[in-house]
Parts: sequence; C-alpha cells; structure tokens
Amino acid sequence: MKTFISKTKIFAFALVTLFATSFTAPAFAAEEDEKKAEISYVGNVNDLPVYRLSLNNKNNEIYFVSVTDNDGNVIYNEKVSGSKIVRNYQFDADLYSEYDLTFTISNLKGKTVSAYTVSKSKKVINEVAVNKVK
Repeated sequence: MKTFISKTKIFAFALVTLFATSFTAPAFAAEEDEKKAEISYVGNVNDLPVYRLSLNNKNNEIYFVSVTDNDGNVIYNEKVSGSKIVRNYQFDADLYSEYDLTFTISNLKGKTVSAYTVSKSKKVINEVAVNKVK
C-alpha cells in the first residue's frame, strides 16, 4: 500500500509539472506577438475609409508594411521604424471598392509579424411592420 501512494504522488507531481510548463510558455509568446501590430478601421474622411496601423516597437526595429489587393498586386509599401508607430492609410474608393485589402507587416528578415485582411460589405435591410390599430 505504501508503494501505491508514493507512485500516485510522483504521477500527480509529474502531471502538474507537465501542465504548468507546456501551457504557459506558448500562450505567453502568442500574446506578445498579437499585441505587437494592429490594423483598425478609424472611419471615413472625405467619404474614403481610413485604416490605422499601430505598431508597438520596443526594440526600434525596422518593419515593412505592404498593402495588396485580391490578385496580390502591391498597392502600397513603406519602411517604418521608431518605438510607437502610428500610421493612417487611405485608398481611392473608386479604384479599390471591389477589392479586399491585405495589410502585411514583416521584419527585416522577411518574417511576417502580422497580416490583416480588410473587406467591405454593404447590407440593405428592409423592415416591414404590421401593427393592430384597434
């Protein structure tokens, strides 16, 4: 009976150690990458959509931002650096209204840090209400 209890304790300790080391490290690294770059829709200026890049660059590394359409054609690209990078992008609605845009942020080594797809859709809702008057 004494041997069974010690094996159970060893097994429980090994199980706790396994879960503690395997789940915390990868999740922590993924959160750090997700917070590094973000593309958001800000609104419209002069009836054209504005997209904002926010890049948290603690090490002052150089990054490349490229914007492509559905066919992979590069619409815009630039090299950015600094500690807290904020850029606004606006594209001609007549030329790119039917395209989905893809923003890709990559480092000097060519590794993609983040990629975001921006798609626009229009919804028309017709609502009919019938109410009893009397």
